Amino acid sequence: MSWNIAGAKVIVTDGFKVMTSCNYSIIVLQETWLVDPIELGGYSLHHIKAEKSNKFGRPSGGLASYISTALHATTEQLAFSTTDLQAIKINFSNGHHVPLIILIVYAHPWKHQKALLFEQLLQKVEEIRCVNPTWDILVTGDFNTNLIYTPEPDDQLAAENAKWSVLPQFPSAQTRLDTRGKQLVEALEHLSMRVLNGRVKDDLPPRPTYYSAKSATTIDHTFVSLPLLARQ
Repeated sequence: MSWNIAGAKVIVTDGFKVMTSCNYSIIVLQETWLVDPIELGGYSLHHIKAEKSNKFGRPSGGLASYISTALHATTEQLAFSTTDLQAIKINFSNGHHVPLIILIVYAHPWKHQKALLFEQLLQKVEEIRCVNPTWDILVTGDFNTNLIYTPEPDDQLAAENAKWSVLPQFPSAQTRLDTRGKQLVEALEHLSMRVLNGRVKDDLPPRPTYYSAKSATTIDHTFVSLPLLARQ
């Protein structure tokens, strides 16, 4: 389960109830707003503390991964040149039929030079793939950019090619992708990764992942690597 939980209060009130009752094997949380971690019985925890924010009057960001102790996994925090990008890398290899790497990401929404965040993420994924070229890679988290658009009606060509396009269908209203969104799509194309939002049965078209008093947007995404043959 990947959840942009928006704060420790939600974790303590509703979060633990959901996480324990559903018996998830892997739980990844973004925007915990926590400086000190919260433990969960039966899970190993990897925590990246939130950073002090003068704008909000509380810590900002923060990541946590909870991995069932029944699974054999290793975790590590990835290093970037800025605290505006946070990521945890989870490796599943021994005893698993398909070796898998999961990256949990939080990209700060307000900072300048936002494109540099995705350039650094792209470089990190490329480094990981060079070491593990046949492993599947899944990237999930809060990217603070909206990748929703209006698809062309009855566009058969788009439907036929949608399987391998970065977004679930070709966009007909590119202006709905802001500069940051376009940069993220370009990075995913370079990495041979595809947006999972909008490709699964219960999420057609992609549902909003963030709600405010004025709008609903899809700023939290999951990206998956293409099959090896499709990358060639």
